[in-house]
Amino acid sequence: MHKRLAAIFLILFIFITGCSSGSQDNGQETQAAPEISTEQHTGETTQNTVEEASTETFKDITGTEISLELPVEKVACLTEICVDALVELGLKPVAVTAGGLAPEPEFYGEEAANLGQIGGSFFEPNLEDISLAAPELIIGLEGTHEGLRDGLASIAPLYIVQPKSVQESIEFLEHMGKLTGRTSEAEEAKKRFLDKFNYYKEHSPKDQSALAMYGSDVNFGIDTAGSLVGSMLAEVTDYPWPAPEADGGHQAGGMAYSLEKVLENDPDYLFVETFMFGPDAKPLSEQFKTNPLWSKLGSVQNDQVHEVRTSVWASGRGTRSLGIILDEAMSIMYPDVYEKAVE
Repeated sequence: MHKRLAAIFLILFIFITGCSSGSQDNGQETQAAPEISTEQHTGETTQNTVEEASTETFKDITGTEISLELPVEKVACLTEICVDALVELGLKPVAVTAGGLAPEPEFYGEEAANLGQIGGSFFEPNLEDISLAAPELIIGLEGTHEGLRDGLASIAPLYIVQPKSVQESIEFLEHMGKLTGRTSEAEEAKKRFLDKFNYYKEHSPKDQSALAMYGSDVNFGIDTAGSLVGSMLAEVTDYPWPAPEADGGHQAGGMAYSLEKVLENDPDYLFVETFMFGPDAKPLSEQFKTNPLWSKLGSVQNDQVHEVRTSVWASGRGTRSLGIILDEAMSIMYPDVYEKAVE
């Protein structure tokens, strides 16, 4: 009898010991947080960010509810503010549309060729190219990409954005920082931009007038003070172009305009964003030379018409693009203030 009891106790001891050992191993596996390794395009050292998995549920500008497992690592960009935010965070998109910000030297430069390319047009991107990139999140622009939501549903959630102010651009950067586990990088980028913006606001004489205009032909529009770019320029210089009652143009706060109306305020500086839709397309400022009103503008007479990068000025919308716009505008209008700001 004693021998049988001893044998039973021995079996129970072995069983309990084995279970205890197994549960310790499993506990160690479930507690290990995922490690995300992301190489930054600027040549800086690789950063390893440790984030615990969680879920974020939010509504985009269309009111559509989106749920994501965090951190998000693979983002496809149908609009340039997505590219802008990712480069500020030290990340790379898995796919971008052609002809945008990515190849610009302040963004990914030559490395842009290694990013996944989304064919088709800006308005109708190739869904197969997006699918091949296997994104976890897709960023699109309000007024352009909402109709793609059903077609993209089997690939990844579509997050529609449309910043209408500097503050909204900053908020999008911060949200992307949260979604990707890069909150500290987002705060650093926000600070860099605001330091620059606040310096220009404080030190600019604001005694020169400016206008940002855009178009592909002589039927053009302007960025009013109600637009993202116009509202920012209105903080650092004279910008006498009030917001329209109804939004129009390529972004909120834009509106169709005429040279007659431009001549009424006759700005000291013109910044021209030309949309090129073919190999034979000419800069907007060249096309206007046949209009007699063009030569009457003071900015034309004083050689202060500046063709700017449309991808940055018209499409960027993010904090890095806005910082570039500030630098380019201020270096032209107020070179002394610009030089002190970048010292």
